[in-house]
Amino acid sequence: MDNTAMQNNPGHLVEPETPQPGDGLIIHDDQPIPLAERPESPAYPVEALGNVLGEAAKSLSREIQTPLGMAGQSVLAAASLAVQGQRDVSRGRIGAGPVSLFCLTIAESGERKSTLDKLALKPIREYEAELRERNHDEWIEYRAARDAWKEQRKSVESQGKSESKSMDSNQRDRLAARLAEVDADEPAPPKRPTLTFDEPTAEGVWRHLQEGQPIAGLFSDEGAGFFGGHGMNEDNRARTITMLSRLWDGSTITRTRGTAGESGQLTNRRLSAHLMMQPVIAAQIMADPVLMKQGFLARFLVSQEPPRVGHRFLGDGDLSGKPGDDPAIRRYWDTLSRLICQRLPLDESDQLEPALMTMDREARDAWQSLHNAIEEQLRPDGAYHDVKEFASKAAENAARIAAILACVEGAEELREGHVERAGELIGYYLESMRVRTEEASQSADEYKARDLLNWINEHGGQLTAEQFKQLPSPMRKAAEARRLLSLLVAHGYVTVIRQSAQGKPSAWQIREVSHGV
Repeated sequence: MDNTAMQNNPGHLVEPETPQPGDGLIIHDDQPIPLAERPESPAYPVEALGNVLGEAAKSLSREIQTPLGMAGQSVLAAASLAVQGQRDVSRGRIGAGPVSLFCLTIAESGERKSTLDKLALKPIREYEAELRERNHDEWIEYRAARDAWKEQRKSVESQGKSESKSMDSNQRDRLAARLAEVDADEPAPPKRPTLTFDEPTAEGVWRHLQEGQPIAGLFSDEGAGFFGGHGMNEDNRARTITMLSRLWDGSTITRTRGTAGESGQLTNRRLSAHLMMQPVIAAQIMADPVLMKQGFLARFLVSQEPPRVGHRFLGDGDLSGKPGDDPAIRRYWDTLSRLICQRLPLDESDQLEPALMTMDREARDAWQSLHNAIEEQLRPDGAYHDVKEFASKAAENAARIAAILACVEGAEELREGHVERAGELIGYYLESMRVRTEEASQSADEYKARDLLNWINEHGGQLTAEQFKQLPSPMRKAAEARRLLSLLVAHGYVTVIRQSAQGKPSAWQIREVSHGV
């Protein structure tokens, strides 16, 4: 269209006829070129969590108005921390291992991660407070006992010194035996009164498990603090992720130092984890080849639910009462409190010795079928081939989840129903990872262009430059909006219907095609 026609057309409208060659617009004689569409994310199978965890997740989601999957993830991770010291799980001839889970929740700012984390971990925090209160009295008793022990040892040494001038080898042996007997009774300092930490180094984890309880939890509603902390810097992260991975496996962790007494081994320690973070941080972490290929991230159960920001409307009764008034939440708190407060099973050497939870025959058959079904999908043409790192550990994670569900619900043995429900949850985690991988393989610009196209369609089918400020924030800047609109024009989804006096497009309209947009 020539400039004269433009000047004679009020508002510089472009006639709807097919653009002519040379106008700088792309001509489409066929259907629009397909844009990448966001794959549909699976719904979190909250019913699979059972009457205790599942009902609590639903109530927490309702009370806090947070995504249901995020609430389910939080209660499952908290239950893992409470159960891991009491039980290991058998997987038949394949072996046995911990029930500890590593969970990763991805959620935008404003999704009330901190509030949810606080309520999901309330029984754990109360138990830690109780440990701290007891610890004060334990230190008083310990210092008194150690002073008495020191005096006893001095007494034995004094007797030896008085005999030293005429002491023969037998007397020296008797003195050594008496000192060894006294040393065997040296009081041990009280254990650290905490279970959880949020951004540890490998050294910190070692100290925590050496000087504290044999179980621990890496829990943070700001997981970026862990991945960006000292323990995960370039010099330290190999040691940190190796130690954490070995703890997930239930393996012995070792430390070798030149200083006497600083080396050693820690066996039968347990660690659960739940890290929450924003998508921009998660994207960087999930793209880290070291974290992925080393197998650290593959141990995690990853969840990212659709945001609820903008849909959290208050109804009648929302401003009265408190979460503890809800019977499902109260039941969940009581159950976790009972589990975490149970005396840990220790052997004669004070090492953790969790009882082994076994599967009945039907449960073993169900778990074997689940394992084989997942394994089949790891083939090059299988649904889980692109997430094989996660899928390779999925059956083991399913066994862990099943044991947690059984323990929370008071069962002494894994039943078929526990395994089937754990399989539903694992299916959700695998499908979520498959969707994330598929999204990552597509063009981010095409996703954004698709979002813009949907917005235009929902707002009358046209867009003007004056409306840019009304667009969703990621595309509100004029330069970004125009770039995406150019992509939509090039793909044949929209046409320019108005230009400025300088010939710059200023209004767009969705193209009418024979089979719709």
